[in-house]
Amino acid sequence: MKLLIQKIKNVLIVLCVLFIINSQTFSAQNKNEPHLDSLFLMMNSNPEKVIRLGKELYKKYKGNPKMEISILTIIGSSYSVKKDYEKAIEYAFKTRDISQKINDYPTQIQVAGFIGEKYHNLNIYSKAKYYADEAYDLIEKHPLPDSLKFYKGNILFLKALVYRDELGCDFAKTYYEKALEVYIPALKNRDMLRFSIADIYNEIGGCFLEQDQLEAARGSFEKSLQYAIKGNYALLNAESLAGLGRINFLQKDYLKAKKEFDKAILILKSNKVENANPEVYKYISENYYALNDIENHTLYLNLYKQKTNTDISAKKKSVNEIIVKQTAKGDSENNNTAKYWIIIVLCILIVLVIYQIVQTKAKIRKLKKQIPEDNMHSF
Repeated sequence: MKLLIQKIKNVLIVLCVLFIINSQTFSAQNKNEPHLDSLFLMMNSNPEKVIRLGKELYKKYKGNPKMEISILTIIGSSYSVKKDYEKAIEYAFKTRDISQKINDYPTQIQVAGFIGEKYHNLNIYSKAKYYADEAYDLIEKHPLPDSLKFYKGNILFLKALVYRDELGCDFAKTYYEKALEVYIPALKNRDMLRFSIADIYNEIGGCFLEQDQLEAARGSFEKSLQYAIKGNYALLNAESLAGLGRINFLQKDYLKAKKEFDKAILILKSNKVENANPEVYKYISENYYALNDIENHTLYLNLYKQKTNTDISAKKKSVNEIIVKQTAKGDSENNNTAKYWIIIVLCILIVLVIYQIVQTKAKIRKLKKQIPEDNMHSF
């Protein structure tokens, strides 16, 4: 059974907050400028505006590498919300180019995690795992200061998402729990971690649903709501409520399920959230079918199909474009390599020819010297 908050998981911005802002970033802004947290929270409802404001901020902070990386991270994640995954990857690698120019391991950890997240958006799990492992190795070799230890939670969360898709919930749960062990103590100094904690509880709730542990799932979704409501995170509030609705549906309490689904839909509509997990609409449609409301069943089933097809098409297009670009780059590099080898071979041939000419001339001079000597000996 495909579960809420898993297969077509809304990871478009789930980890964005994790890789955006460190303590130095906050000090770089004043009260009259858009706060990066505010831009992050605006992404779901108005990614175009976030991209525009982000590009303006980027120009202003050009030359401040850490601020550049934070702003590019927001812009890249906004493109993910728009389902322009190719652009998202492009901005992810812009942050990498910057990070490699500065000797700052926390920033390199931040960037590696962000790139891994973008590949996870595209379901390219091998690449996502590669960058997650790279980030984790950096953490092991270069321990983080206390103020940035939550970065380790970020990478553990990313690993959990990758492993869930590849190996299932049993393996992922360990990493979800490890991430929570990092996040919860860090929450007192970093309120935005509520978003990440709420999302992990949604993920764990989905795992319990998959294993038909409905009461355990209910507990996880309710914990998610506790964190998400305090943070006013519309997307996660809606998905937690939809999870509770799903539990009621599975328990055949369709009217109670409808109440939870109605709350979720109201939140999504009032906050203009466009990129909620499509599974939400599927489960709502199934509940309407159980209530014999065929009109609403058809409405939400069509929404589910539309949003799913749009997301799949966008991912397919982006993956194809990335492959084409990488192939072209590889061909270009191969062509350049071939050109270098041709030049080297030509140089060697020229040197050999010159050497032969010099040797031949030396032999001729030697022969010319021998000719008079031979003539003298003949008398």
